[in-house]
Amino acid sequence: MNALRLIAGKTAKQRIAEHGLTPALVRMLVGASGGPKWLVLLGLDKFIFGQWLADTPQKIDLVGSSIGAWRMAVAAHPDAAALYERFVDLYFQFRATDARPPQALTRASYVMLDRLFAGGEATRIVGNERRNLNIVTARSKGLEAGSSNWQEGGRILAAVGANAVKRANLAKLFDRVVFHTGDKAACPPVWQDFGRTDVRLQADSLADVLMASGSIPFVADPIVDIKGAPAGVYRDGGVIDYHFDIPWAPDTGVVLYPHFYGHIIPGWFDKKRTARRAVGATWDHTLMLAPSDDFVASLPGGKIPERRNFTDMNDKERLAYWTVVTRESERLADEFCACLENHDRLMTRLEAAPQ
Repeated sequence: MNALRLIAGKTAKQRIAEHGLTPALVRMLVGASGGPKWLVLLGLDKFIFGQWLADTPQKIDLVGSSIGAWRMAVAAHPDAAALYERFVDLYFQFRATDARPPQALTRASYVMLDRLFAGGEATRIVGNERRNLNIVTARSKGLEAGSSNWQEGGRILAAVGANAVKRANLAKLFDRVVFHTGDKAACPPVWQDFGRTDVRLQADSLADVLMASGSIPFVADPIVDIKGAPAGVYRDGGVIDYHFDIPWAPDTGVVLYPHFYGHIIPGWFDKKRTARRAVGATWDHTLMLAPSDDFVASLPGGKIPERRNFTDMNDKERLAYWTVVTRESERLADEFCACLENHDRLMTRLEAAPQ
């Protein structure tokens, strides 16, 4: 049984065939929304962020929304290995009482970020010239500070209906706001829809921006009027960019995408719309690393972690389950390492991306 899938777009496969898959080939990393689903990638993340790419000198764009933004922020740190260990330790300290109501989750998340960035770590992330961190948020149109849950609920219902007709209709209700640490947002020409606004990220607003990118409506409090950004109510970047249906096109190299699924869902409201899953150009420059169906089936309950673990399990059960998943995730890293050591094996393992 192969635990790991390697799915490559046409251009990505050509560049890997020509140059080999080395750290120097990576031009971008992508991190999707998905709550605790990321735990199935822990072994891969630790290897890729903390070892394989640790010393590579080229500039790498890192793009993420929601928990993907949190992962990419850690990856942007000059000593990603050490910060990642702290991040995992803090994440495992969340308890069910921290997850609800929304005020409790927001408060606990800020405490976690304060501890994660203690000692000037936010400054080191923002100041790392080798990494251009891009954190994606969704700014609600028509909502202001103090808007009621009823008002926001109405906007969400409107978004569900508008998106059902056409994904582009979400632009009537949300703007995409990208906070970046480099000179400009990653691959700016290819994602100009949804009224994108780019904001230079500052260390003293990093926690607020990460909170905004992960503030799922009715699960966490919204973040309002972020310093240096357009005034307004900010929500989870996954509302627009759940898995990033964007045709990234770096001039050289590949886009590396460690993902908990083997498919790309455009936005949060598209989760059940299989016909909207990304194909073609979205995948062209991308190498996706994802757990295989057989690997997932071998996990407890045959599933990867999810937000419902906080309500469907007590803390002891949940943490025991998460511990098994994260331990098993090392198998993904081991297989990836084996492919990196043998170019022919790597090329035979590459699956064609959906067209």
